[in-house]
Amino acid sequence: MSFWPSKQLPLIFARPAEMQDYGTFAAGLLRPDAPVPETVKGQSARRYGVYRNNVTVGLIAALEANFPAVRQLLGETYFAGFAREFAQKNPPSSPLLFEYGADFSTALAEADDLADYPYLADVAHMEILWRQSFHAADAAVLAADALAVIAPEQLFDCMFTAHPALRLLTSPFAVTSIFLSNRGNTKTPAIDPAHAQSAMITRPLLDVLVHPITGDQYMFLKDLADGIALGDAASRAADEHEQFDLPGSLTLLLMAGAFQTVTTQQD
Repeated sequence: MSFWPSKQLPLIFARPAEMQDYGTFAAGLLRPDAPVPETVKGQSARRYGVYRNNVTVGLIAALEANFPAVRQLLGETYFAGFAREFAQKNPPSSPLLFEYGADFSTALAEADDLADYPYLADVAHMEILWRQSFHAADAAVLAADALAVIAPEQLFDCMFTAHPALRLLTSPFAVTSIFLSNRGNTKTPAIDPAHAQSAMITRPLLDVLVHPITGDQYMFLKDLADGIALGDAASRAADEHEQFDLPGSLTLLLMAGAFQTVTTQQD
């Protein structure tokens, strides 16, 4: 659904010769203090005001739908005000409103009155990744026992293709716990926001799943998703993290549907 001028909107212009003046028309839609464009006359001026209000209200509603955890954290009133200010400064770049708010996390990070809540930006970023995973292309996931048929001497040369819905996030804050506790009915104990966390987001079937993962698992999975061979990715993770558990990490990633295919040098 798009809130930008449709094919019917030029009808409210006063003279056909001025139907090309979309720039002024569109620019004023997100500026409540801007005068009605000179090309909009009579009753159309009142309709323009109504349409301008509807555009802003629609964008606020899109942000509420796209960032429910942030809305829960900020409260309905504050979020609505912040979203209105954001919408008036950031028009959509796509007619697909589920994509709206790509810069919302940046706006939260730069807001002076939210400086005491630095984790908000990462929560918003996780919501963006969640939506990307939800709308990613469908693809079969790699079977959990796919490595069992690979010869042991070829195992460490394996390379994986990430599933289209796979998304990764690491944060100096407890972003996974905060996200899950403010989205849906998940109950969590008291959260220390300063506790660093990482997350793996997958969609093996119809539902998006958010998996808490450790820092070493994040590093390992990111390397595999970037095309690094299994043996090299495992060595890097083990060098950086003494507690790295290769069998356990591989089992988690395969069961979660993080990969689409696996190949060997022989393949």
